[in-house]
Amino acid sequence: MYRHIAQYSPKSADDFVGDLYRKMNSLAELGLTGTSKEELGVGIRLLVYRDRRFYIRVTDDTLSVLKVAHGHQNITSDDFTESSS
Repeated sequence: MYRHIAQYSPKSADDFVGDLYRKMNSLAELGLTGTSKEELGVGIRLLVYRDRRFYIRVTDDTLSVLKVAHGHQNITSDDFTESSS
């Protein structure tokens, strides 16, 4: 994502990644967050940030980003492998 944005505006890419990093750190500190998306897989949660959807799983010591999708992209349980579910 960084490389794509940086083609047009390196500063915007830096800002986006910095904002995203701060948001993910905040999520990791808060623990369980986002909207439950159990229909996609066990423990999957959705966080919407800007025009992206972040599919995450939060455990006691880890926040894992399973998939990042554009807000208009259709996502189903088929988009998640057994290893991510």
